[in-house]
Amino acid sequence: MEKLIYRHNRITRATHWVNALALMILFMSGLMIFNAHPHLYWGSTSEPDKAFFSIGAVNQDGDLRGYVQLYGQQIDTTGFLGVQEGTFGPSARAFPSWLTVPGYYSLASSRRWHFFFGWLFTLNGLFYVLYNLAVGHLRKFFCTPADLAKIPAMIAYYLHMRKQSPQEGEYNPLQKLAYTSIFVIVTPLVLLSGMAMSPQLNVAFNWLPATFGGRQSARTVHFILAFGFLVFTFGHVFMVLTQGFFNNMRSMISGWYYEKHTARNDEQRRQVKNEFKPEELGPTAQKHETEAAAETMSKLKDDATVEFLPAKTAPAPPADSSAVEKKEKKDVETKP
Repeated sequence: MEKLIYRHNRITRATHWVNALALMILFMSGLMIFNAHPHLYWGSTSEPDKAFFSIGAVNQDGDLRGYVQLYGQQIDTTGFLGVQEGTFGPSARAFPSWLTVPGYYSLASSRRWHFFFGWLFTLNGLFYVLYNLAVGHLRKFFCTPADLAKIPAMIAYYLHMRKQSPQEGEYNPLQKLAYTSIFVIVTPLVLLSGMAMSPQLNVAFNWLPATFGGRQSARTVHFILAFGFLVFTFGHVFMVLTQGFFNNMRSMISGWYYEKHTARNDEQRRQVKNEFKPEELGPTAQKHETEAAAETMSKLKDDATVEFLPAKTAPAPPADSSAVEKKEKKDVETKP
């Protein structure tokens, strides 16, 4: 049996889509910024021959070949990274134009895109955290030691090695671990490493670059964590696709989600009901809620009738036999 529940409030839905857009632009503009100097270092140095990671191109007998180099190990990546075919032939370019914002080469433009959406992501994310902390939604997807113990069982369930899911509540242990890692570890480090790369902020917070072991180390951490966000996004999209795409998309657009009615979901439904906002409902949803409320009231009424039904009066216990005999004898004696 399926039941339509109100899963995501209006604020959660709005901030989710703003963050999705901001993260996409941040990632793509960040790749354009990386193209200006496609090398990564540890420490404070920025000499290309001391880079531990590089994306570039080399001319081999008149043929431009792209490569990725990691700690001296070089891999040919022609056709994807290092070289891009253009109007005037192949040219060296770390990431292709279809992956960057803007598509053309411009460090100044990409920095403007990056900074604007960086502030948007920060303020929108802060608003999301504060609001959901206030309404109590945030605690639903924070990982606890009890959730960590259930992770192997959850992995086994996804691999079809276990029939029953260990999930209790709206989010399963793997989702909680992913969300907690993003909120508590990845996002703060991304923001701090980005601040450590800014010469203007270094004047006020000169301890930031040293915290990461140098400005170039901060740039490396920033680059790696950006791909951490990408991995999280792929995992998130994978779960949406495999756990009911249309149902999940409906819940993140309209707020409504079809849930299988089981005893395990009773507590979840009560929590969702506590967050229910009548003013957000359309006519169809209002009708659904009215019918559900009427059904609940009817059930309560029936339960109350059974519970408070007055007991039948029990028959009086038989009188003492000797008293009955005396009364009958007296009646006989008084007869004419």
